[in-house]
Amino acid sequence: LILGISSAMSFNSGFLWLALYPGVPYAIYHLRDISFLWGLGAVVLVWLLYVIIQKMLSLLEIDDLEKRAVFITGCDTGFGNLLTIKCLERGMPVFAGCLTEKGAEALRKTAEFLPGKLETIIVDVASDESVAKAAAYLEKATEQYGGLHGVVNNAGIVGSSFFDDMLTTKDYKCVAEVNTFGVIRVTQATKHLVKKTRGRIVTVASICARVGIMGLGPYTVSKFAVSGYCEVIRQELRYFGVSVHILEPGFFRTPLIDEKIVQARLDEMWKTVPEVIKEEYGEKFFKASRERATEMLHKIGSPHVHLVVDAYFHALTARFPHLRYQIGNDSKFLFIPLSYLPTGARDALFALGEKISGAPVPENALQKYATPKATSILIDDSKSTSSNGSA
Repeated sequence: LILGISSAMSFNSGFLWLALYPGVPYAIYHLRDISFLWGLGAVVLVWLLYVIIQKMLSLLEIDDLEKRAVFITGCDTGFGNLLTIKCLERGMPVFAGCLTEKGAEALRKTAEFLPGKLETIIVDVASDESVAKAAAYLEKATEQYGGLHGVVNNAGIVGSSFFDDMLTTKDYKCVAEVNTFGVIRVTQATKHLVKKTRGRIVTVASICARVGIMGLGPYTVSKFAVSGYCEVIRQELRYFGVSVHILEPGFFRTPLIDEKIVQARLDEMWKTVPEVIKEEYGEKFFKASRERATEMLHKIGSPHVHLVVDAYFHALTARFPHLRYQIGNDSKFLFIPLSYLPTGARDALFALGEKISGAPVPENALQKYATPKATSILIDDSKSTSSNGSA
C-alpha cells in the first residue's frame, strides 16, 4: 500500500483529488450560483498569490556568503559531504566535522580547487570530550568571521533496527548517543558562536519523527526526541535572533540504507537474539522480513539526494528560510498526511497495507498467546462431601 501510494504521488499531480471526485467540477459548473463561484474564484486566486509570493521570497538569498562560516557534522559521506561541496562552490568558509581522518582526507581532495575555504575537524558527536575539543578550535578559528553563521547537525546513524522484542536498551542508547545527544552536544557547545552572528541552527530529523514505522524503533525514538529538542530551542533562541530549522526527509539512497549494510546489520543482530524470542518469531519470519525491508528501502528510497542538500543550503542561505522542510514525495504526500490522521485510522491503513502486500507474520506468536481452551474438571463427589463435612 505504501509503495503504491508513493508511486502514485511521484507524479506530483496538484489536482489529483479531482480524479477521486470526478463529479465535483461538473457540479460546480452546473450550480449556476454566481456568489459561490465568485467566492470560490477568490479563494483560488488568494491561494495562487500566496504560492507565487512564497516562491519569489524563497529565491532571495542573504549577502556576503564568503563571510558566512558554517560548521557541518557528518561530512565523511552522504548529505554532509555533498552539502560541504555545495557551500564551498558558493565561496562559503566551511568547517567540516568528520568522524575519520580517511573521510577528511577524501573531502579535502575533492574540494581542493573550490573557491570556498575548507577546514576539516575530526569529531565524534557521541563523545563529550571530542565535541568540546572541536568547539574550542572553532572558538578561535571563527574569530575572523565574527562567529558561526550556521551549525548543521547532520551526523546520524540507523543502528540496530528490527522488532523491539529483539533489541536491548543498549541498542536504543547507541543510536540516541549520536542522533539525539549528539545534536544536543554540538548545539550546546557551539550556539554561543551562532548568537554572535544572529545565525542559524539546522538539524535533520526525519519523517520517522512524525510517524512511527514498525522495525525502526531506536531510530524513530531518537528522531522524535531531536524534533522535540529543536521545537524548544527554536522558541528560546529567538530572543537572541537565532533561527532553528528542521529537515524532515523521507527515504533517500544513502549509505544509511545501503542494502548490503542493512542486511549485514540485521544478520549480526539476529545472532544475539534470545532463543525464546527466536522461537516466537521463527527464522523464516526473520529472513522474509529482512528481504522485505531491504527491498522496500531500495524501492521507496529516492536517488535524488540533491533535494536534501538543497534544503540544507536553503535553510542556511535563504533570506526567508522555512522552519520545517518536508523533502521527497514520500515525505510530502504519504507520511506527513498520515501523521495528521487519527491514530486508529493510521494503524488500520498500515495493517491493511501489510495484508495486501503479504507481509510475513511471526510464526508462533498467535499460537502461544491464544486464549486457552476451556477444560473440564472431574470432581470426586464422595471426597467433596467428606471435605465439606469436616469443614
